[in-house]
Amino acid sequence: MNILTNFYKLFVYTFLLCIVSSYSFAISSDWSVSETSKVRLISPYSQNDAKNLLIGLEYEMEPGWKTYWKSPGDGGFAQSISWENSTNVKNVNILWPTPIEFEILGLTSLGYQNNIIFPLEVEIEDELQNTSLNLHVSFLICEDICIPGDARIFLNIPSGEKKLTDNYFNLERALSFLPEKDFNSSYLKNINANIYKNTNYSIIQVQFESDKVFVNPNIYLHTPFGLPVVKNSITYSKDNKFITAEFKFDNDLIAEEKFPLEIIIKDKNHNFQKLLNLQTGNNSLNSDNNNTYIYYLLISLLAGLILNVMPCVFPILSIKLMSIFNTDQHNARVSFLTTAFGIISSFVLLGFIFLLLQYLQVSISWGMQFQQPYFLVVITLIMFLFMMNMFGQFEITLPNKLSNIGFFGASNNKYLKDFFNGFFATLMATPCSAPFVGTAITAAFTQSYVMSISIFFLMGFGMSLPYLLIACFPKLINFIPKPGKWMIYVKYFLGLLLLATVIWLSNILLNFFNYNFIILCLILFLVLSYRQKIPYLKNTITFIVLLTIFSSSSLRIFQQNLIFQYDKDWLNFFEVDINQVVQNDQIVFLDITADWCATCQFNKVNVLNSDSVKSLFKDNNMSLIRADWTRPNEKINIFLEKYDRFGIPFNAIFSKNFPNGILLSELLSEKEIVKAINRINNE
Repeated sequence: MNILTNFYKLFVYTFLLCIVSSYSFAISSDWSVSETSKVRLISPYSQNDAKNLLIGLEYEMEPGWKTYWKSPGDGGFAQSISWENSTNVKNVNILWPTPIEFEILGLTSLGYQNNIIFPLEVEIEDELQNTSLNLHVSFLICEDICIPGDARIFLNIPSGEKKLTDNYFNLERALSFLPEKDFNSSYLKNINANIYKNTNYSIIQVQFESDKVFVNPNIYLHTPFGLPVVKNSITYSKDNKFITAEFKFDNDLIAEEKFPLEIIIKDKNHNFQKLLNLQTGNNSLNSDNNNTYIYYLLISLLAGLILNVMPCVFPILSIKLMSIFNTDQHNARVSFLTTAFGIISSFVLLGFIFLLLQYLQVSISWGMQFQQPYFLVVITLIMFLFMMNMFGQFEITLPNKLSNIGFFGASNNKYLKDFFNGFFATLMATPCSAPFVGTAITAAFTQSYVMSISIFFLMGFGMSLPYLLIACFPKLINFIPKPGKWMIYVKYFLGLLLLATVIWLSNILLNFFNYNFIILCLILFLVLSYRQKIPYLKNTITFIVLLTIFSSSSLRIFQQNLIFQYDKDWLNFFEVDINQVVQNDQIVFLDITADWCATCQFNKVNVLNSDSVKSLFKDNNMSLIRADWTRPNEKINIFLEKYDRFGIPFNAIFSKNFPNGILLSELLSEKEIVKAINRINNE
């Protein structure tokens, strides 16, 4: 044991010695300390033997305090550096990281907060001589007040062969925040800028073209004479890969006829800097947005309308059919208006929630709530209550205090129930998708905030159109047969639809909980309910319904075996590298699916598991890869974001000639797959 212990100690000491020998200790100046900040110089090398030296100017500020970019706006001024008293220094150039936008004292400014390192390019006169940096740094930091800073910093760097210090990685990290300047290493294909000047104002127009979509981009401008930070207006092309941004300024702010313009664009796909030369004149501005907004709004309206016939939604909204019998035209009008209001409200609420998550840089997707077990439990219970109501086991009523609030008290809780019918219909709509829905959701997550909310609103408006139509023309109710015994059978039919929904949700829940545990709990619940002689639970219909749900869920194990038989030819997305498979001259078909995705299951049953498509895959010697997104998974999130998709199903075909894949529509067809494969084989 002592021998092993000594050997372990020797190994650790040797390892640490190797690390220490490969790096020198950090070389840095003393901190120049003020009341709310401190500044120093850090060097990535203990010695220097080159004409150019890269060092870091490091700021540490108290929480909430900020300093400024080189074009700070109206609220402050940028830092300045003088090096006249330095030795062996020819020039010092500040490299500016991409700033953030903030507001101080009611003025919008650009700058940095907390801790920031500015890389400095130092041009050396003689690389064989020692270098002594003597910098005078003037800066401004602000919170509720602004405090000017004045720092004198000294750093000596001897000549000699370069050796890394502990500061090397800190400076490398600082360099990663600099905007890219090389087109070849960016997604951008083109940047153009023009300026239009008339008697009242000037407009700087900047156009960007990219291989990747723009997602809420931030665009910053810098000129030698400085410009205030103004809100720009951005228009997008239909595919969100071409944008036009316009900045409006007073004429007195742009007095020069020719000037250099530095442009920075920053979003999740881009961080790029470009220097252009502009000349003032009467250039006409072409702000043609190709009717992009109108296109997206119409698509959103159509997508919402289509959701009414989706299998996820129909069982819920069909309940509305039962509410119109024995109802006069006035009450029917209010009832349908209330349902429409519930649909639109839920869509707008979802829009605000998604935008908040997007702002917080949380991965978002359409239908992400079905990846949360607690949401599934709640929505399953709600669907169960709706179902039992259809079977006549009990009446859903609200507490007196709640039912007497505002206009809801006028009809006991009827209109509130109508509102929640619409509200829950929206939540149930998210697992269903269609080409129009996918386009609308992608647009909502990539457009401006105002446009995003407008898209969600119009999807809700489109889904509520049938109810608004009846509200506007209540006489349409007269075309429905008069109440009779047939209504009982309709209610039972709707109850069966809801029963199927509950079974579907229960099976999804089994992905998160052990099915043996759940089934035992439910059986125990049934037995205890029967022994306690609970009236509605002792009812034969209730018992049969519950038993159906439980037995269907208990068959999960057999379902899993069946799924295994279908999936035995499919590779696991998490165990395979698509690029590597493609490089081996293989054609890859990728399917990203989930148990809660109704459209995914439709694609499986009707297309992917059909004999003709299976033969097509086999004849072309294709590798089949499947990813299960029933539960949240960061790898899938990243992959979908790469293709600017925010929901599933996702299907694509990859080959050596198409390494980025041929994307297929959400609603698959055999014809579309054949067309994509033929395209690959012909090229």
